[in-house]
Amino acid sequence: MRKFAPSVQRFANSEFARHGLLVFVASMAINVFGYGFHFAISRRVGVEQYGVLSALNSLLMVSIVLSQIAATIVVKYAAEFRVTDDGAHLAALVRILLRYGAIASGAVVACGIAVARPLAAYLHIADVAAVAVTTIIIAISLTTPSLRAVFQGIEDFRAWALSTILESLVKLIAGVALVSLGYGVLGAFVGWAIGSFIALLYTAVILVRRFRRVPDAVLFVDSRRLVQTMAGISVATILLTMISNVDVLLVKHFVDAQTAGLYGALSLAGRILMFLVAFVPIVILPKASRRALEGLSSVGVLVQAMGVSALLSGVGLLGYYFFPKFVVTSLAGGAFAAAAPHVFTYGIAMVLLAGINVVVAYKIGIHRFDFIVPLGLCAIGEIVGISLHHRTLDDVIVVLIVGNAIALVASGFRLTANVRTRDVAAVNAAA
Repeated sequence: MRKFAPSVQRFANSEFARHGLLVFVASMAINVFGYGFHFAISRRVGVEQYGVLSALNSLLMVSIVLSQIAATIVVKYAAEFRVTDDGAHLAALVRILLRYGAIASGAVVACGIAVARPLAAYLHIADVAAVAVTTIIIAISLTTPSLRAVFQGIEDFRAWALSTILESLVKLIAGVALVSLGYGVLGAFVGWAIGSFIALLYTAVILVRRFRRVPDAVLFVDSRRLVQTMAGISVATILLTMISNVDVLLVKHFVDAQTAGLYGALSLAGRILMFLVAFVPIVILPKASRRALEGLSSVGVLVQAMGVSALLSGVGLLGYYFFPKFVVTSLAGGAFAAAAPHVFTYGIAMVLLAGINVVVAYKIGIHRFDFIVPLGLCAIGEIVGISLHHRTLDDVIVVLIVGNAIALVASGFRLTANVRTRDVAAVNAAA
């Protein structure tokens, strides 16, 4: 044990541990506030109205994919401008995000109001105003994540954490208060919109104040490298979304309603396990990018990230192994107890998926997209595998475990290779 003590002490005092703990606490707070929002509102609006809320929530989740792609691109470039101590380009990036974010958000609000009525009719939602407010939240979500990504890129995780916590906390308080006052689903989404707007305002004000004295600059980036980055991040995000969600859709298609319902409970349990380590990719992306572009080895950051992810996932898996029935019934209710025998094995598949997310974030950070093809092949393989082998839930879960394990190994090809010399030259030239 004494041999490991110095290493543990060094990790505890490291920048990765400090930032990781901050993001972990913020992520857990966001999850708690989000769960509290749904827990409180579902008990006030009833089953039918909660179905409306769930449908609109799904619409929001689909829209977030584009925001995730844009935010990841911003993280990379913000991290690179920080490496080169290029405050002028950082200021220009912030101003461009504010300017074009406002234009895009305004366009989405206008379009959302125009299509609110036919969209409400398609979703069989009587409250058109709730649909219109949802489009306003989508509009805000186009801008806030990208601005917040600047904090992530320059590794100001304190400001990042405050922005995310503020949004979730105000959403919880305002949403539950308005629903309690009798405004139903509309009140829930108005509260959500208030939280999103306040977080946007806070984030924008902090960034403007930070860069207001920095002179204007023309934002120059290597166009070829920008296209490569945009394409790589877009495909990676789509593939990860597929691997994370396609199993639920395929099971719903191939099996009976009862079995599909049990699998849905397993999916919920698996998401909880992934949320436990969701902070790791947030921290590793800018840190790997910074160290690689400084000409330093970023392998140490990867080892720390994988170690933390494995430790927390392992603790979660122990709980899933010893208390599977408690886990699934606590999340979904006593009617889903039959899913308990599958909780641990499904958890293994989700731990592997969490590892894939860490590796992908690291590879994006060091500007290597060689994981795209193998990850795509594994995603196709899982779709084919589940389509052919779905007689029991065990069959599906085995396909997931094997597929995610292969994807993790394949994505880790040339894992210790650092950023290419010409990529460093491109960043320096931008300065």
